[in-house]
Amino acid sequence: MNGILVTAVLTGMSCLVGFFIPELSYSFACYKCRRKGYPRPLRIPGLQWKAVSLIFTAGVTGLSCLLLPFDQAIFTILICYIAAFGICVDRLIRIIANEMLWVILAAGLIYRIHSGGLIGLLGSAGAMALVIAIFGLTMIFTYVRKGTAGVGMGDVKLAMIIAITVGFPGVFYFLTGMACVIGFYCVAGMKYGFLVRESTFPMCGHIMAGFLIALLWPYISITIL
Repeated sequence: MNGILVTAVLTGMSCLVGFFIPELSYSFACYKCRRKGYPRPLRIPGLQWKAVSLIFTAGVTGLSCLLLPFDQAIFTILICYIAAFGICVDRLIRIIANEMLWVILAAGLIYRIHSGGLIGLLGSAGAMALVIAIFGLTMIFTYVRKGTAGVGMGDVKLAMIIAITVGFPGVFYFLTGMACVIGFYCVAGMKYGFLVRESTFPMCGHIMAGFLIALLWPYISITIL
């Protein structure tokens, strides 16, 4: 997408949106807790959360504007907003909200049909089947070893919706990107002591990172080559 002015405007908008996403996430987490009769989240997002969210949304926006066609850039920017929101909520109350999933599904279907036509939904069905198989085998393996599934249904539903959105061959970029992010996080966690072998952690960030990689990588690889 060309245009320095457009890039600057969208990046500036993303800075503003990113700054306020943690507050919005906290309000939403409180709403979910009220509905379920739980106490409010103990964490209250502070300046550090705002700074990370701002840098993340501005960075993805700038990269999208530089690499992607306009329509795909706008979609990727929307996904990065949702990713920042979902990551904050997941860290606060350890859920991937159904409301967020419905928004991604609606936007993802529009994106898939726009980019691949109705025939593209066939690729989406195959990609979803692949994700179901991989996550299902992972859950079975983890259950046999530890007695728990290890992966929440919110994680599985999010991955399925992403598969519908990216189709083929995007699902391979998604799965590879997600696996690399999880691997890096686990290695860093073991090295610096914030993870141990039996640790669990919220998965929304890793899954959404794979989603963004699937959207950006084909254009990054073209630029590199």
